[in-house]
Amino acid sequence: MKYVFQILSIFLIFSTCKQPQRVYENYTSEVLKIEQVGDHSFQHTSYLKTRSLGIVPCNGMVYINKNEAIVFDTPVNDKASEELINWIGEKHIKAIVVTHFHIDCLGGLTKFHAKGIPSYATNQTIQLAKEKNKKILPQHAFDTQTTFKIGSETVYAKYFGEGHTKDNIVGYVPSEKALFGGCLLKNVNASKGNLADANTSEWSSSVAKIKKEYPDLEIVISGHGKNGGIELLDYTIKLFQQDQKPIVFFLHNRFLEAHELNDIHPQYGRVAYKEILSEFERNGLKVISEKRNGNVNAREYATNVVQQIDSLIAKGVKPEKITVIGTSKGGYIAQYVSTIANNPKLNFVFIACFQNSDIQNIPEINYCGNILTIYEQSDPYGVSALERKQKSTCEILNFKEIELHTGMKHGFLFKPLQEWIAPTVQWANGNYEVEK
Repeated sequence: MKYVFQILSIFLIFSTCKQPQRVYENYTSEVLKIEQVGDHSFQHTSYLKTRSLGIVPCNGMVYINKNEAIVFDTPVNDKASEELINWIGEKHIKAIVVTHFHIDCLGGLTKFHAKGIPSYATNQTIQLAKEKNKKILPQHAFDTQTTFKIGSETVYAKYFGEGHTKDNIVGYVPSEKALFGGCLLKNVNASKGNLADANTSEWSSSVAKIKKEYPDLEIVISGHGKNGGIELLDYTIKLFQQDQKPIVFFLHNRFLEAHELNDIHPQYGRVAYKEILSEFERNGLKVISEKRNGNVNAREYATNVVQQIDSLIAKGVKPEKITVIGTSKGGYIAQYVSTIANNPKLNFVFIACFQNSDIQNIPEINYCGNILTIYEQSDPYGVSALERKQKSTCEILNFKEIELHTGMKHGFLFKPLQEWIAPTVQWANGNYEVEK
């Protein structure tokens, strides 16, 4: 009995001891490099052979918690993927998440599938991969976001908008404050890189949304190059801000508030609303506009427009890329937008929307921003707004006026005439030297 008691005692001691956790060491081979970047987060780097750029290092991320792991993006080929799976070892790899449809994200899917590891991607990524004739596709689809439970922690995969590709998503581990941004993020001082499938005009806004949602990031891994922190987001936002399409808010005249699109004004004919919008878009502007209904309150409506502008700026759009264009009553709404927004970097085009009596009748209007006024000499509203400019107290960096001589009276603004469309487009593009 004495020996039995001793054996039982030894068994109980060992059975109550925790099994030692595996310590993961950095790894380097000819085809794969693995570097620990957080307590449980790792960056994997494999090497893609290209014709134009030679050998390109491509990054992914591994997160390990307790007995489970998740991988964002496969290494570029089967050999490197097999080494990564072997390095993770006995841990249960719950998912391989593909962040966009390029080969540096899914080139090693075959090995993951062979090991029974489920793969995930957005519906958009899977569709684009099919269109590019990729033979091996992710197995499970989601729309714009999904979550995974890895050990005791939640891990997110989420779409924030177009950039490097139209489908690029990111991975986020809250417990580590770690973000895998993939090719949506650039290293500090990096070039813009491969833009074959990019949307450079939306890129900055997409990254700004990420920064707003995850403001306390400590670990950031991009698709290529060295990992870092929040500065990778800041650099990427700045790098592509200059590629943003100018955004214009177009506010139509009063006649259209009370009538349908095809109704005919007895003197000026139909308002060519859709044609005007198309003309702006044809000139490379991103147009935000809606048909107002009923006799809306100009100041109240302007407040809603200001809220939309503030939202765009919060998402990373530069205010100088935003122009508010108003014709007739829409021009009065635009003047209120200028007053309420009180942002000297915004652009405004006020068309056929000023009378001398406005100074007395609407004293609260206070111009602010880069102001272009356009009026027709034969129009009752065809007078200079210089007095309003002189009485305004906000900063006006640029101010110009154009007097037209079409002889069409107030009807000139019903049509997409180049006489007012062309200078408006120039103003929206930051060309403040438009010819009078």
